[in-house]
Amino acid sequence: MKEYSHLTEEKREKLCALRLEGESMSACARVLGVDKGTVSRELKRNSANIAWGVYLPDRAQNLYRGRRKKCRPHIKMNRPSFRADIVVMIQKGRSPEAISGRRKLEKKTSISHETLYDWIYESEIGKRDQLCQYLPRGKKRRAKRRGRSSKTARLEGRIFIEARSKEANERSELGHWETDTMFCLGEGVNVIAERMARKVFITKLNARDAPSTTETICARLKNEPVKSITADNGPENAEHKKIASVLSSEFFFCHPYHSWEKGTVENRNGVIRRYLPRKTDLHAWTQAELDEIAEDINTTPMKCLGYRTPNEVYSQLRCT
Repeated sequence: MKEYSHLTEEKREKLCALRLEGESMSACARVLGVDKGTVSRELKRNSANIAWGVYLPDRAQNLYRGRRKKCRPHIKMNRPSFRADIVVMIQKGRSPEAISGRRKLEKKTSISHETLYDWIYESEIGKRDQLCQYLPRGKKRRAKRRGRSSKTARLEGRIFIEARSKEANERSELGHWETDTMFCLGEGVNVIAERMARKVFITKLNARDAPSTTETICARLKNEPVKSITADNGPENAEHKKIASVLSSEFFFCHPYHSWEKGTVENRNGVIRRYLPRKTDLHAWTQAELDEIAEDINTTPMKCLGYRTPNEVYSQLRCT
């Protein structure tokens, strides 16, 4: 059986001629190169009521166009005001999923994230303005995310991640953090992310060593709820016992080359890279500017948070 397809205007005219010649539906289907069912439906739906069996191609084409117009969904992106709002959010670096979910949460006109991705990558406006550059990863095409590997280091007294509490693993309790060092042209920043609320802190490091990392983490989290910290096996985490003591918390390590075990901070690193590419000269950046980046990220709606922002979730959990 041939695959079902819509008849063109030329094929409708040919069908009319064949029927006037007395050809059967099977014979018409063979000539037109379509399935017999296509011909049967066409004749049943588009034959003139005043004379059953009389097929008029012009009338059939008009009926077809009318049905197609009714079944075709209204394309919201053709509305200038709606499109302008969406473009502004895209240019702010919000993902299509965040845009779609946030609009639903705020009970505004909704649009699916798949429609937004298609429009960004395939529409004339999306290509012309290169809107894909504003996406969280800025890639020219959609691709699977890949984690990066951690470097193995010998650290005394490590406790691996399987010992971490159920509350931390299930993100059911506030105060479980992940930390990582992100490098740009030799300089580094410390990134700390809370697992449940996804709130992030970005701090410029004075040096690429353990004392600087320890000082940064302790200063950042001293006034925050801290129950555990998870890190990779980098040498900057050599003073993990001191951090655990100062913050009265537990300190856990991922297994070597298992960076996805601290997936929260890895995800935030990917977002931060939109602001701080690897070739960024951090000497020109102040801590206040890094705090602005963190604030921008923390006020962006996230799908995993029900399209609330990390700041909203973190504040609510701290209050409760």
